[in-house]
Formats: sequence, structure tokens, C-alpha cells
Amino acid sequence: MAGRTDNSVVINAPMDLVWDITNDVSGWAGLFAEYAESEVLAVEGDTVRFRLTTQPDENGKQWSWVSERTLDRAGRTVAARRLDSGLFEYMNIRWEYTPDPGGVRMRWIQEFTMKPSAPVDDVGAEAHLNRQTVREMARIKQLVEQTARADVGAAGRDEGDRRMTDSSADDGEPCPVFRVLLRAEIAEGREKEFEETWRAVGGVITREPANLGQWLMRSNDEPGVYYIISDWTDEKRFREFERSDAHIGHRGRLQPFRTKGSMVTTDVVAEMVKERRR
Repeated sequence: MAGRTDNSVVINAPMDLVWDITNDVSGWAGLFAEYAESEVLAVEGDTVRFRLTTQPDENGKQWSWVSERTLDRAGRTVAARRLDSGLFEYMNIRWEYTPDPGGVRMRWIQEFTMKPSAPVDDVGAEAHLNRQTVREMARIKQLVEQTARADVGAAGRDEGDRRMTDSSADDGEPCPVFRVLLRAEIAEGREKEFEETWRAVGGVITREPANLGQWLMRSNDEPGVYYIISDWTDEKRFREFERSDAHIGHRGRLQPFRTKGSMVTTDVVAEMVKERRR
């Protein structure tokens, strides 16, 4: 007899935000308490192949496997399966997202069979997965709702209430700038969506007190490639923001468009600005 679990949680956040954050596999190590690492191996259309590595157990052992997810954004469903079955004969998971009076109901249906050599049978695995799923869903609900509240709060600020950052010290000398340079390769045909989403996310990030400004640039030489400049007052405050729950949400909104990316951090040591002619 196969094992089966069916759990759901209602998340008080917009559908697109819930979808984008929870389907950003590259950010799952921050979203799920269970995972220490999440690595995207390949993206082919709406299918992503990735490797997950768990946190060490009480004996220091970690488990790792490769899985595959196929997203149906229009239908708000995801079909997932383990490619490295490990202790399972097979493991298939269906994710469903449906509107709910309280926001969005996210449902996970897991169907599996344990190998005879596994330390637990199907019934024991069901009990374990039910406990674990409830904990993870509660965590995801909290993180996504925090991001939703942060987005609403930032978007609702009046221009007069925004903090304008002065890039000069009291003595008139320019302050050091910590500059982040990013390169992103965007899935063919999704460039416009990416630009629109980046403007929304970038607007929220720019309101961070430590952020000095951001620029999105589309390459003229490399189709589908974008470069991003993000300036910060210092590395410490950038790293704090980078690790924040809010930024996990930002990455989640942009991840569906990216097929590859890289980041370089720098310190600006000299600046020569020429006034534009009018």
C-alpha cells in the first residue's frame, strides 16, 4: 500500500507573491528549515532540475537528492518528483494554489512508497512527513506574510516620508560606496515581465535606508542578458539586508525569469561625474 499525505495552509498574501517565493528553488535553503543547500542544476522551459541537501541530523549526517519540478503558472499547480529516490521507491508531489477568503491556500499532496531497506515503512513515513510538512508550512506562511506586509508598507509611503540618503560626509567629502554588480540571463520571451517585476522589487529595495540607488541595464550585445548595479552605504548593512526574510521574498519574485546569474561586490575608490548638458 502506497503512502500519501495531504496538507495545506492559508497564506495571507497576494497569489503572485506566494507563487514566486515558494517556487524560487534557489532560495529554498532560506525558506525551508529542513534544507541547508538548494542548487538549481538546469532549467528547461517550465521545468527546473535541482539538488537539495538537508541540515545535519543529530548524528551530523546530511541527505542529498536531485528532484524535478514542472510549473503550470496559469493553472497554479506544480508537479514534482524525486529523480534520486533514496529511501523511496518513488516520491511524487503535487502543489496546488487556490484563492481563499484568507489569501491563498497552498496544498501539498505527497504520494510515495518506501523501499524495503528503509528504516520506516509507508505508515511511519506518513506520520513523519505530516509532522514535518505542518512545521514547514507554518514557517513558509510566516515568511511570505512578512514579505507581503513589508511590500505594502513600502509601497504606501508618501514621497515626503521617504528618507533621502546623502552620499556626502559632513565635511563635504564623498562617503565610500559599496557597489553590487549582478548579471542575469533571462528566459527567452520573458524579458518584459522581468523588467516590470524588477521595477516593482527595485522600488521597494531602493527605499531601504542603506541603499543609495539601483540601475537596471539591458545588454545590447547579449540577447536576454541584464546587468544590475546596486549601491549601498557599506557592506555590513548590505549583508544584513541580503540575509533578511524580506529579501528572500524579493528573490522569489525574480527567480522565475532567470536561467543563470552571478554577483560581484566592489568598493568604489574613485568617482568622476560630469554634469549632463540640458
